[in-house]
Amino acid sequence: MNRSLPRLFAIGCASLAVATAIAANAQDPASTPTGIGVNVHAGAADIPLAIPTPKSSAANAQDADKMWKTVRRDLDMTGYFDLIDPNAFIDKSDGLEPGSFDFGDWRTIKATGLAKTELADDPKNGPLVAKVYVYDVVAGALIEKKGYGKSSDPRVLGHKVADEILYALTGQHGFFGTRLTVVGARNGHKEIYLMDLDGEGLVALTNNQTINLSPAWSPDQSKIVFTSYKRDNADLYLKTLATGDLIPIASGPGVDSGGAFSPDGTKIALSRTDNGDSDIWIIDAATGKDVQRVTSGGGIDCAPDWSPDGKSIVFSSERSGGQQVYIQDLGGGEPRRVTFQGSMNSDPVFSPDGTKIAFVGRDAHFDVFTCNLDGTNVLRLTQDMGDNEDPSWSKDGNYLVFSSTRTGKSEIWISTADGRHQVSVTPTSSGWTQPSWPK
Repeated sequence: MNRSLPRLFAIGCASLAVATAIAANAQDPASTPTGIGVNVHAGAADIPLAIPTPKSSAANAQDADKMWKTVRRDLDMTGYFDLIDPNAFIDKSDGLEPGSFDFGDWRTIKATGLAKTELADDPKNGPLVAKVYVYDVVAGALIEKKGYGKSSDPRVLGHKVADEILYALTGQHGFFGTRLTVVGARNGHKEIYLMDLDGEGLVALTNNQTINLSPAWSPDQSKIVFTSYKRDNADLYLKTLATGDLIPIASGPGVDSGGAFSPDGTKIALSRTDNGDSDIWIIDAATGKDVQRVTSGGGIDCAPDWSPDGKSIVFSSERSGGQQVYIQDLGGGEPRRVTFQGSMNSDPVFSPDGTKIAFVGRDAHFDVFTCNLDGTNVLRLTQDMGDNEDPSWSKDGNYLVFSSTRTGKSEIWISTADGRHQVSVTPTSSGWTQPSWPK
């Protein structure tokens, strides 16, 4: 596993606590179909988990391997699990049901959780079907069993199996089937893409061979707003995913950039440059008509993001001399300064519960931080890892996705909100920046 920051506590103590919780809470899966809800959170504990390769026929061996690798990769991203090396496994059987294998073989290698899976052809319809059995090794008990079926893509089944394992052992649902919008420079130009969270399933949303930046989702995930120079000027465009329709939604003589949908999807906040000064504006998401000017004067104001209740906007501003983070209540009043440490803080985004802000700060490099709305409780997620920019929260607030150059190339990384567990989303490719997670 990739652990970029120091542990917050000893793994041995954490594993013992989790094992005790599982043993105390394991129940008949028929009476508790929604999992046991172990009291842990992402990045704070590592559950020693064993995932043998799926039981399968020779004909399905390649698909089974793809599903298995998908499950392991998904669960590795979460920060909940210490995935045990398959070379350490003693049990070589493909038994799934209770009684078909010896729990002692798994206790010997210090596994706390065990997930046994199967991939097979549906006997009637042909598509692949998967089964998963999740066990508490300490108690020697089945926690959950479930079947998934009728998919021709083993990755899709792998995401579902991973979610079931996560839920059975932690009570938390995963993010494995979600998609990101990203900026990619694969063909020498910056284009907008859709990307699955495992780095697969790329879909190009633009192909205008210019510069396209800052993609953001509509709340219902039906549209993407982004900045494009396709007409030799920075304008804001709206892409409808179902139809492919593309319209300019803000295209004045100045620069219109950094669009962000309001929580109800009816408005878009953006940065607009007029006569050399950049301010935050709100426009109607359907017509592009101006609704409200949020800031006025005071240097460059940019990178707006809405609070979850839609009552305020956080943005970056140079009004204090250096670039800092501010919050403006849309009902009026003066902007409130949030950040005071460092000479440059930018790209702020509200957490889904509205209690925190993630932002980018710069000293020797660009790094990702979080803080409370009043600027207190500053937490640094990255340090001495190249440049880390463009943070975006997961819907549950447990994770952040961002771009990073720590490997010498620009990749998309995911981190637990405490920064302790960080994994590359795009380890086999590069040139990716500005990821955006649906809110």
